[in-house]
Amino acid sequence: MENLIDYLIRISPAIAVVVLVFILVRPGKQARVVLYILTFILLRDALTPSSLWRLGVTDGIPWIRLFPNHVFLLGTALSSLTAVGLLVLLDRENSREVVFLRKGAELEGWVSALVALAVLLSPFVLLYRRIDLMDRGGVVDPAFVGSILIFALAGNLLEELLFRGYVYNVLKRQDIDLRAGIVTGFVFCLCHAFLATTVTSIGTPLLLFTLWEGVICGIVGARYGVLPATLVHGGAIFGLTSGLF
Repeated sequence: MENLIDYLIRISPAIAVVVLVFILVRPGKQARVVLYILTFILLRDALTPSSLWRLGVTDGIPWIRLFPNHVFLLGTALSSLTAVGLLVLLDRENSREVVFLRKGAELEGWVSALVALAVLLSPFVLLYRRIDLMDRGGVVDPAFVGSILIFALAGNLLEELLFRGYVYNVLKRQDIDLRAGIVTGFVFCLCHAFLATTVTSIGTPLLLFTLWEGVICGIVGARYGVLPATLVHGGAIFGLTSGLF
């Protein structure tokens, strides 16, 4: 619990400032999206100094391990779902145009998401075979695999709402705009710049991974909605954190 307490202490002053900005400035539609993303980056990057996750690179290949604690994993998942619910409920101006699952293409969307996930993970499945498991984070206790899966899917729903929902809707020019979806991938990569270069020293490998992941999720999100993109994103994070391959 010390790690969790340290994390809460770290983020509390910044969260207080964010709340004050919302109260005093009352930002407009697009400014709110920027503030949501900045807040998300704060919450995500603060996991590193609190040792709630470990990120590394071996032979140029990035890997991730999560803090093995059910309270952290499931609590983060629940917090993400709560944040999504509050954003959809309270910020209707940004949320009303978000497509969670495109009507008429539900089955195609889920199947495409699984294919996209396989494409996204295939380089890592191959490259990880060249690196001993102990050199890329170590063995993951099977007792935590279920919680990691819930963390990965529920936790990344919030991120996908922000990028494949809000950012995509700011960029798109038509109903299904693949260009805008791809651009969200570049924005997604940009939002990992501090994590890659100052919070950690992973650098280019992390940025290349987030660009690869972001573009694929962006294409899926543009065509089929936020939920299929979440399956791709969450599935990728589960693959990299579960130690199953």
